[in-house]
Amino acid sequence: MILRRFTEADAPALFALSQEAGIRAWIPDQVYDDEAHALRVAQYLIAQYGKSLPEAPFVLGVCVGDELVGHVGLSAAGDDIEIGYAIGDAHVGKGLATQAVRAMLAQAALPTVVGIVASDNAGSCRVLEKAGFTLSGETTRPLHGVTRSVRTYRYRTST
Repeated sequence: MILRRFTEADAPALFALSQEAGIRAWIPDQVYDDEAHALRVAQYLIAQYGKSLPEAPFVLGVCVGDELVGHVGLSAAGDDIEIGYAIGDAHVGKGLATQAVRAMLAQAALPTVVGIVASDNAGSCRVLEKAGFTLSGETTRPLHGVTRSVRTYRYRTST
């Protein structure tokens, strides 16, 4: 597994990933209408490289070999920095999301990061727990355009 910056050539893979069941279920606001929509998203993410958190998100592609299989990124969430991630259905359950989250945390070297996930998304909850996050709260609120039970996890670096 490697993390790399997006390119415009990733638009077809981004579109295909956005159509998968896992993305549709858990992050429906990242389902794209067509490849042109995915290209606009890729162009936006590319334009953010070189800018600083929290003003701009920092999102990388997750690859196995040359295949783009997901993404991991950091973005502002109120006063916090949130980690977000997704792995294509064919690669779920192989530890890639946990590896990607750990790699992003190591690269970012932030003192605190939050993970915000649907409470019913057991796989995503396990990813955060395996990566060293601890549960800090649960509430009902909108998440990715859907009101649902949401868990907030917090990661703190050792000092």
